[in-house]
Amino acid sequence: MLDSEAHEKRPPILTSSKQDIKILFRQQLCGIKTHDAVLQLRRDGFRNLYRGILPPLMQKTTTLALMFGLYEDLSCLLQKHVSAPEFATRGMAAVLAGTIEAIFTPLERVQTLLQDHKHHDKFTNTYQAFRALKCHGIGEYY
Repeated sequence: MLDSEAHEKRPPILTSSKQDIKILFRQQLCGIKTHDAVLQLRRDGFRNLYRGILPPLMQKTTTLALMFGLYEDLSCLLQKHVSAPEFATRGMAAVLAGTIEAIFTPLERVQTLLQDHKHHDKFTNTYQAFRALKCHGIGEYY
């Protein structure tokens, strides 16, 4: 058998479905074995499989747009108004854009809460999780 034929008949080594990612997340979060993570997902049901997906979608879309857009705008602005070498103005623009991106860190915190099976009975959606964290102060979001 030729190598290419053997390769075509082999099953894929890595699969990347949403459920696989959930299992990995459960293993990391709870420190459990794969079998136990799969059992937890079955017990939680399909309704909770995509729980917590809104915050990362909001965060990724917004932060990437802001980060690259602000970097470019700040870079041009600094080059026009600051008499410094280009590498310095670009470096400062990158630091400023990254700092502004950090504003969206609370979305990651809420995602973690929503995906943790221990909190399924406490939070039903993103808004409710944000409200629950509010009473603990700004530090709880970060």
